[in-house]
Amino acid sequence: MVDHADGGDTDGDIEAEAVVTHADLTYAERDAGEMKLDLYSPDTERAVPLVVYVHGGGWVVETRKNTPDFERFAAEWDCAIASVSYRLAEVPEHVEPPLSVDPANETPRGVFPDQIVDVKAAIRWLRAHADEFGYDASAVAVWGASAGGHLAALAGVVDDIEDLAGDTYSTQALEPVVAPETSGRVQAVITWYPITDLRSLPDAEDGITSLLLDGSVAEHPDRARLASPVTHVTADSPPFLLVHGRADDVVPVEQSQALFDELAAPDAEAAFYELPDLGHVWGADSERTAMDILESEPRPDFRFTATPGFGETAAAEQPLDGQRPVGPEIIDAFLDRIRSSGSNS
Repeated sequence: MVDHADGGDTDGDIEAEAVVTHADLTYAERDAGEMKLDLYSPDTERAVPLVVYVHGGGWVVETRKNTPDFERFAAEWDCAIASVSYRLAEVPEHVEPPLSVDPANETPRGVFPDQIVDVKAAIRWLRAHADEFGYDASAVAVWGASAGGHLAALAGVVDDIEDLAGDTYSTQALEPVVAPETSGRVQAVITWYPITDLRSLPDAEDGITSLLLDGSVAEHPDRARLASPVTHVTADSPPFLLVHGRADDVVPVEQSQALFDELAAPDAEAAFYELPDLGHVWGADSERTAMDILESEPRPDFRFTATPGFGETAAAEQPLDGQRPVGPEIIDAFLDRIRSSGSNS
């Protein structure tokens, strides 16, 4: 294990603590049902960072159980990890969705902005319970894949849900009801093959984006704009780590490139890994096994790009010799940016 207790990076200095799993914690009561999360936390008295994971599945399928091995990574990265449920998109009876919906999936459903309302509520709930579970409320990262990457990115560039209020969504509709006095802002964002601009995706009446928005992008351009992370980037956006495969034929790599370009314009902190020959979910059958693909072999011709704001040590932290793994190691290194940083919550 890597010793991060004093900001160091010396292997083997401390023994890996056991990880305690808190399953099925309810963080919100919705009309559609209870919203829950699973929390994996090292058994330590030290305040460790918190990573909030948002699963993929086109906003319509899968559950918070669709994750990498968080018991392993909570120990290896010396951090707490929470996998959160969010209301999945409604699927009308007359619509045949692009993805096969499991009738046994009991996750509550809703339409945007319900999804980001839930993610932000989970972040506030987790921050409000930091002392109870033993992680650092001032060092919260959000990580997501695909549709979950979209929600993670949106959670990063929007401080909290009230920022989406206006002519399209009322202030009353976006009023926080879960831990309302607690900040929903995060200090870092990790995205795998995220959707970042809904307006540039195929727009069909029965398509994935239409299910999310309860109508096509053409019908609801303002909804699509508000749901697109690229439209909310500022110089104050938190550091981003984007990872995307060039062979992704589900979410094009241009989606990550567009967000990276927006982050680079105001000199926000961002790093972007483009991985050759890897498609959606890295070619794995689910997010449960996706990390295995990244750990299977070095990627000698990956492309790494960082904004100037990422820091003078970016090149040293991310060697460009083509032999550095692009799996859990880069996430662990990225989390060093918020360990013991004293960031405002």
